[in-house]
Amino acid sequence: MCLSNNRYTTTRVTFSDTILLGAEVEVDGKIEHLLGYYNKVATADGTTLPTATPAARRFSEQPRPAGAIPLTAPVRRGSRQARSSDFDWSTPPEKSTKPTPVTIVGNAMLIAVPASPGTLTAANLIPVSDYPSFMQDYARAVGPRTTPKGPLRRGGMLGSKSRSVEVVKGFDKGTYDVLIAKSAKAIAGAIDQVDQAKRPTINQELYAQLDKLYPRWTFVLFCFAEEAAARAGCALIRYKPMQKFSHLLYLPGLDGHNGQIETGKVELNHTLVAASCKMSPTAATRQVDFSDFKLQEDLPFMPDKVLGKVVPAGTMAPQGDFLLQLKELRAGVFRARRALPPGWKSVFGESQEAPYYIQN
Repeated sequence: MCLSNNRYTTTRVTFSDTILLGAEVEVDGKIEHLLGYYNKVATADGTTLPTATPAARRFSEQPRPAGAIPLTAPVRRGSRQARSSDFDWSTPPEKSTKPTPVTIVGNAMLIAVPASPGTLTAANLIPVSDYPSFMQDYARAVGPRTTPKGPLRRGGMLGSKSRSVEVVKGFDKGTYDVLIAKSAKAIAGAIDQVDQAKRPTINQELYAQLDKLYPRWTFVLFCFAEEAAARAGCALIRYKPMQKFSHLLYLPGLDGHNGQIETGKVELNHTLVAASCKMSPTAATRQVDFSDFKLQEDLPFMPDKVLGKVVPAGTMAPQGDFLLQLKELRAGVFRARRALPPGWKSVFGESQEAPYYIQN
């Protein structure tokens, strides 16, 4: 998904350079699916934030998001250039001794996963901070041509686990607190277990819609502090798919840039990457040249031969996610269908859009 959590009177966040990875992989002798997500977020003034956020938020003082936590910052003297308009703060007058109030709200990535219910746990989260360039490596592999065993949980410690939400504290060297939920609405009941600096604002209306759009799916919320935005930016999950989706590869692509889900046609700017451990040896795949050499040693199931497509920026397409037939992919055919979530009709009614495919 590519959804902005906060709703404003005008659109304040745009998403670009999205890289999606879907793969059929073998882990410890079992076939699982792999889902990778990366993108950049830009504010309305054109500032690019170094983060990949399907549920990214832009925070500013006017208006303040509901539920924001007012804190007190120590007096700072002198000037400092803000990294972006999102992280701006005001310098008090030299003679002032009063603290300057600031609004601190966490940021988060929210991803819906078609995992078999109850099978996606903390063990399925793959830390990627040691491999900062691997998603760009995949994108380069499918772009225009030019002249340990199993996932590690580095820096993560398990938090609490309830019937509907599992909380993973300090995941991936402390960058994230992660909530794994059986429904999007259940996230609200566990959000207070997230460190205050990482805690996002909850958009209940959006989450209620997501539960109807993706019935019985698993929702994974990666929460991080604004100050850690440079370290955040990529999510990688392996999962056992629901039986009815086991013949498909799923790439999240649902759009919503202003705290609500869009309808009709939307603008794409995606690189789609797909692979299968059962790919035909005659398939015209692209070789991935990993710049992070330790990746394949630590994560031997990561595919190094892929198919894919760079969708030109500005391409208009019907709203939806991307689905690929595994039988086609295994034969070396890349054909991704833009598909609405399974519960779309119950929320927005019947769609009149014709089938839309992205293929080589």
